[in-house]
Amino acid sequence: MPAIQFVQASRRAIIAIHGWTGNVNYLKSLSEQWLFTETKWIFIEGPYKAKPKGFSWFKGNDKNGWEYEKSFDILIHTIQSLIECGYQHKQIYMLGFSQGACLAMEFIVRQKFSIGGVIPISGFIKDKSYFKESKNIFSKDTKILLLHGQKDNIVNAKESKIAFKLFVDLGFKTGIHIFKGGA
Repeated sequence: MPAIQFVQASRRAIIAIHGWTGNVNYLKSLSEQWLFTETKWIFIEGPYKAKPKGFSWFKGNDKNGWEYEKSFDILIHTIQSLIECGYQHKQIYMLGFSQGACLAMEFIVRQKFSIGGVIPISGFIKDKSYFKESKNIFSKDTKILLLHGQKDNIVNAKESKIAFKLFVDLGFKTGIHIFKGGA
């Protein structure tokens, strides 16, 4: 777990969540391309080993079930560390790619607090029935911005369209941008 220090110049923090077989360094180049001022980037790594390499946020299968508790614990610990360093919930964002986007979306609907926003890139919602059955969501003040490439060959862009509808139906302020190209 990376050490988090409050930096006076940082007005927001982005928790970067890699995709399947990624690692703690996977999204660092994105942070260098997106030159957000006054922003602290926190890079985290999935707790489960993925084959043939890298890490995963989920462990298991559809038949036997999925483990994700360790992943939720990492997110909760990271957010709590940011709060202890002086950040407010509304200054904290999660940016997830593919499986990391899935984790961010599943995580936020189960929390008793809102954060500034969640930015799922090329993501999907695995447990759509949970979203449809959810009634008492306490994190509805979290803004959601779904990003997806229309030619994504791994995760079809329709998954972000489905996620958009699910979030809107739950009362989240949600935007979507389907862009030209792949992921």
